[in-house]
Order: sequence, then C-alpha cells, then structure tokens
Amino acid sequence: MRVSTNQIFRSGTESIQRTQQELSRTQTQLGSGKRMLSPADDPSGAVQALQFRSGIEKLDQYQRNGQMLEQRLRSSETVLTSVVDGLQRVRELALQGNNGTQTSETRGFIAGEIRQALDELYQLANSRDANGEYLFAGLRSLTQPFSLGAGGQVEYAGDAGQRELQISAVRTVALGDSGSRAFMDIPNGNGTYFVRDDPGNQGTGVIDAGSLVGPWVPGDYSVVFSEADGQLRYEVFGAGDPPASVAGPAAFQAGEAIAFAGAKVSIQGRPEPGDRFTVASSENQDLFATYRQLAEALEAPVSDGASRASLNNAVNRALGDLDQGLGRLLEVRTSLGARLNTVETQNRINSEQSFQLQSSLSAVEDLDYAEAISRFNLQQTALQAAQQTFVQVQRLSLFNFL
Repeated sequence: MRVSTNQIFRSGTESIQRTQQELSRTQTQLGSGKRMLSPADDPSGAVQALQFRSGIEKLDQYQRNGQMLEQRLRSSETVLTSVVDGLQRVRELALQGNNGTQTSETRGFIAGEIRQALDELYQLANSRDANGEYLFAGLRSLTQPFSLGAGGQVEYAGDAGQRELQISAVRTVALGDSGSRAFMDIPNGNGTYFVRDDPGNQGTGVIDAGSLVGPWVPGDYSVVFSEADGQLRYEVFGAGDPPASVAGPAAFQAGEAIAFAGAKVSIQGRPEPGDRFTVASSENQDLFATYRQLAEALEAPVSDGASRASLNNAVNRALGDLDQGLGRLLEVRTSLGARLNTVETQNRINSEQSFQLQSSLSAVEDLDYAEAISRFNLQQTALQAAQQTFVQVQRLSLFNFL
C-alpha cells in the first residue's frame, strides 16, 4: 500500500494529539484527586457516587437535627434541675414554718422567701433556648408561655403539643415538653383524692393526706362532726340532695382511721361539732398556685387553736401538692434523659454510617495516586517519543537527497 507523505504527517500529528489528551486528562485527575471527571468515565460508578452523596447529605442533616436536639434537651434539663432544687427548698420552708415555735414575724419571713421562690419558678418556666425560643411553650415556641393574671394567678399561653425532629430515617424525637404538663396540669392531694378543712371550722382537727385501702370510688365526700349524748361523732356523706351517708355515724377517736369509698383518712386534735372536712377526687393544680397558697397560709395570723389547726391543714395540703409537683418534674426529667440518651446514641450511629458512606464514595471516585503518577510518567515518555519520531520522520523527504 502506498503511504503518502501527507498521510504520515497526519498520522504522526494525531498520535501526538491523542497522547497529549491522555496526558492532560491524567494531569487533571492528579489535580482534582478524582478518578471520574465526568459520568461518561464510569456510568455505573457515577450512579453509585450520586447515591452515596445523597445518603451523606441526609446523615449530615440528621446530625444537625441531633445537635440541635441535644442542645435544647440539655437546656431544658438544666432548667428543670433548678426548679426541682427550688421546690425542695420550698418544702423545707413549709416544714419550718409549720413549727409551733415560729412567730407571726418569722413565718412572714419564711413566706417572703417562698414568694421569691415563686418568682424564680416563674422566670425559669419562661426560659428560652439559644435560638430565643421558649422551652416550655409547646408548639407556640415564640409566645411567652406564662404570664401573671388577676390575683397573682399564672396563666398559660402555650399549648400541649410537642415538636419533633427526625434524627434518622426511622426515628424522631420530641424537642421538648409543654409547660402545661411540667407545671400546670398536676393532680393535687395524693394524686387520687385531696383533703381540705372547711374555712369555718372551730376545732383543732388536722386531717392527714390519706391513703387507699381499696379501689377509689370517685366523688365528693364530707366528714361531718356532731355531738350526741356528750360524745363527739363523725359521719361521712357523699354528694347528692339530700347527701347520702356512706360511713358512720361513729364515735370519733383522734388518729383513728376513717375508711370509706376505698379511702382512709385520720384526724388528729379535736374537731368541734359542725366542723367538716372535704375528701374529693384529685383536681389539676399548677405549681405556681401551690407556692402562692403556701405563702398565704404562712402569712395568715395564728391566734388560737382553730387558726393553728387551719395553718397545719394548709401546710399539710401544700406538702402533698409539692410532692405531686416533684413527682411530675421527675417524670419530665426522666423523659428528657431518655430522649437525650437516644439522641447521643443515634448521633454516634449517624457518624459511623456517614464514615462508611464516605469510605465507599472514596473507593468509587477517588484517584489512586500511585497508579496515576505511574501512568502520567508513561504517557509523558510516550509523548516525548512520539514528538521525537515525528521530527525524524518529517526529515525523510526525497527533496532532502536531490
């Protein structure tokens, strides 16, 4: 086959250009550190890389959610720890104020400290996180949850909802707790029923918080005292018109159990005929009201046995309500701790999965530098050889010998 000079020239030029392109591609790979410069280099690898990147981006978002959750939950836990410390101090003050050695003046000082604790509780309940959102407002995180209403009562402006954040493909965690659950909707008394002395009582009877001796029969009951044949007697009436007798009448003995409707209470001291005590199903009461009522009870004057009994009953009632509030706060803190552990565990899992995906992505698209450098040297040598031979062949013209 006849090979023309032009054909030799064109073939040599194409060979040099092809080798230059390969050398340039290898140089670009070395500069970028990537094996695939375009999807055409490895279509299946490009699809895998896209999937790996998508998975890494999702895990990164889950990690950001987890970090936000952890910060928020730790802030809530810190606030609740302070609230529990304050509640335990108020409980100590209640016992101190109920001591018979206290005077009206010292009880006033104790009540003042309780009111300071009430103000601190109010401030803590309105705490915010680092983003300025309220911790205990439910879904209405930009609205101040607690405000002072008429008569010093605290009103709740949040809701009972819980925001949730996704920390994995299959797991979501609540961002916080509503203020209604933590501070407002707390059953009073012993959690099943509460006891209360009548404001008009004239005797020295002091009723305890009571306990259950059987299934509680919900309702409103009154323990009413009367005198017959010179003997103090009691009778328990249920709600109704006229009220129905559910226990008694029976002779009263101080400290002796009075059982009815699945409940058992005892009364110390000596009630007067006409005195009465209420025993009714527990109702929700906010922690702010418990503090306020305790302070008011300690501020009331004590001048005789009846007023002393009224103070004792009020303090006993407050102690029961404080215990219910403490139980609720501990429930919320336990829930917070469990969620915090969940977030920490999932964050660790997400980090490990992200590392695995990044390793897989690296295996698909990252360059093997040792192989690429060797290839670059070979291509560089090939280019130099092609250029030198081209020059030599170009000189082989017939005109050079004429």
